[in-house]
Amino acid sequence: MNRRIYALLLEDVPKDVELLKELLSDEGFDIQMDVVDTEPAYVSCLKNHHYDIIFADFTLPSFNGQEALALAKLICPFVPFVCISGTIGEDKAVELLKQGATDYVLKDRMERLPYATKRALDAALQLAKFRKTEVELQTNRKLLQTIINNAIDAIYIKDLEGKYILINEASEKAMGKSSEEVIGKKDTCFFLAEEAQQLMALDKIVIESGASHTFEEVMTLADGKKHFFNVIKCPMFDDFGQITGLFGIARDITEYKKKDEQLLLAKEKAEESDCLKTAFLHNISHEIRTPMNAIVGFSSFLNDLDLDSQKRKQFTDIIIQSSNQLLSIISDIISISSIDAGQEKITEKEVNLDEMLRQLYEQFQLVATNKNSELTLVPSPTTIQGTILTDGTKVVQIMSNLLVNALKFTKQGYVQFGYVIKGAIIEFFVKDTGIGIPVEMHTEVFERFRQVENGESRQFGGSGLGLSISKAYVEMLGGTIWVDSALGKGATFHFTIPYKPAIKDTITGNQPVNTFKIRLRTHKTILIAEDEDSNYLYLEEMLKAMPVTIIRAINGMEAVEACKSNKGIDLVLMDMKMPVMDGCEATKLIKCLMPMLPIIAQTAYSTDADRAKIMACGCIDFISKPIKRELLISKIEEQLYND
Repeated sequence: MNRRIYALLLEDVPKDVELLKELLSDEGFDIQMDVVDTEPAYVSCLKNHHYDIIFADFTLPSFNGQEALALAKLICPFVPFVCISGTIGEDKAVELLKQGATDYVLKDRMERLPYATKRALDAALQLAKFRKTEVELQTNRKLLQTIINNAIDAIYIKDLEGKYILINEASEKAMGKSSEEVIGKKDTCFFLAEEAQQLMALDKIVIESGASHTFEEVMTLADGKKHFFNVIKCPMFDDFGQITGLFGIARDITEYKKKDEQLLLAKEKAEESDCLKTAFLHNISHEIRTPMNAIVGFSSFLNDLDLDSQKRKQFTDIIIQSSNQLLSIISDIISISSIDAGQEKITEKEVNLDEMLRQLYEQFQLVATNKNSELTLVPSPTTIQGTILTDGTKVVQIMSNLLVNALKFTKQGYVQFGYVIKGAIIEFFVKDTGIGIPVEMHTEVFERFRQVENGESRQFGGSGLGLSISKAYVEMLGGTIWVDSALGKGATFHFTIPYKPAIKDTITGNQPVNTFKIRLRTHKTILIAEDEDSNYLYLEEMLKAMPVTIIRAINGMEAVEACKSNKGIDLVLMDMKMPVMDGCEATKLIKCLMPMLPIIAQTAYSTDADRAKIMACGCIDFISKPIKRELLISKIEEQLYND
C-alpha cells in the first residue's frame, strides 16, 4: 500500500520539482504537494495547512533554507524538515541539523531522498508518540498529585536514609510545615526525640523486611497535642528490585481512640453499676425480709391465748418497729424511681423552720435514747423570725435521712443537728461521733446503692438510697450537699437551701401531730370509699372512738350514689384506686352534686405529681398509706371541728 503524505516544497526550479515527485512516487509514496518559491507564500502555507513533511531548497533568489527552517520551527516545530541543495557544504549541513533540520539531501545524490523522507516521517511518528506519552504521564502525575493532596490521610515518601521526598497537603497541615521545609529532612527535625526514634525504628522494620506493615504511631503535632495514627508503610522498589525507600499513609485515629476509651469507661461504669445493682438487690432483699420475718413471726405469736400482756406489748412494739422499717425501705425505692422519672417537683409553702426541727428532735429522741446516744438540737445563732418559703416535706425528708444515718452509725456518743444563716442561704448540719467515712468515699456515698460497708459482714442495715435521694432533693431545692469526715472520727453532713423569708408565720397543714386528743363533739356522718376489706376495717377501728356514723362504698360508683341518696354526709374518705370507677372520677362527680362537701383522699401514691392530680380532682386534703390514727383524726377534725 502506498504511503500517503502531504508535503510542502520550497523550490524555484520546475525540473527539480518534477524530479522530487517522481522519486517519491517510485518508492511508493502517494504524495500531495504544495510548491512555493517565496517567503510570503511559504509562511502562508505553514499557517494554513497541516503538513506531514517540509522539503526546502537551500538557495533561492530572495530566500534561503536556513531562514525557511527558522520559520518552520517557529510555526510548526514538530513537522520534519529536509533540506535539498546542490551547493551546501558539510559544515553548513551540520549547523542546519543542530538548528532542528531532520535531514539534508544533495542534488547530485537525489536517489537518497526517498530514504531521507521515510526516515524523517518515522522519526516524526515516534516523536508524536513520545509527546503523547509525555502528555499522558504529565496528566497522570497531575492527577496523582491532585488525588494525594486532596486525601484526608497524611501521605509521604521517604528515601533509605529516612529523608522525606514527598508529602501531601494533609501532612503539611499536621506537621505545621510547608513541603519545601520538609523535603530532604528527617523525622528528628519535626517530632519529639523519643517519638522520632520510634518512627525511624518502624521505618527500619519495613526496609529490612521488604514487606508492608501496619503500625499505630504516636506523634505530637503542630497543635501541641499528641495524636494517634494508624499507618500503612510499604517498601518502594526500582526496576531491578532494589528497595529505594518507603511509601506511607497515616490516618489520624485520635478521636476514635477517645471514643474507644469513653466506651471502655462506659463499659466499666456499666459493669460497676451492674455490680452495685446486684449488691443492692441482695441487700434490699435482706432489708425487706428481715422486718417481714419479724412481722410474720411475732404476728403469729399474738394468737397465743397464754401470752401475757407484757409479752404481747413487746411483740406488738416489734411488729410496729419492723413495719416502720419496711415502710422506710419502700418509700426510698418509690422516691428514687420518682426522681428518675422526673415526677418529683418542688412545692414551696410557708414553713416554720424552728418548729420543724423541734418536731424532728422529738421524733428521733427515743431512737437516740435506745442507741445510748445523745441527740442535741443546736440553737441557731441567728434564729429565723417567722417562716420561710421552701418545700418543707423535702427538707424534712433530707434531715430525716441524715439523722437516721447519723444514729445508725453512732453506737455511743452524740448526734447534733441544726442550721445557720449565711447571707442568702441556710446551711443545715448533722454531726455525729460514729464510725466516720474515708476521704476517698466522700463523693461516692451520695451515689445510689453506695454504702461505706459492703459484703456479707455488714453491721448496719439500710437500702443505700437515702443519701442519693437527699442529694437529688437538695439540688432540686437549689442547694448543695457535702460531708466532712474521716474514718473512725465521725462525720458532719452539710446541705444548703436558699433563704427566702415569708411574710406570714403560718405552719403548714401537713405537719406531724404530736398530741392525740379527740375534740369532735357533734355527731357526724362519714362516707368511707374503700374496696379492700382489711383497709376498711382498719379505718373503722381508728374512728371507733369518734362520734361518727360510717357509711361504706366499695367503689367510686357506689360513693357517688351514696352521696346522691344521703345529703347528710359530712365528709368523705376517698380511696383513689378502686374498681368500676376510681376515686378521682368519683370526686369530680360528687363535687358537682355537693360542692361544699369535704373529701379527703386516702392513697398509696405519694409523689408530688400524684398529690397535684388528687388536689386537682377536688379533694381538700390527702393522707398517705399506711395511715396513722393521730394524723387521720387530726385531718378529719380540721374539716369538721368548726362546723
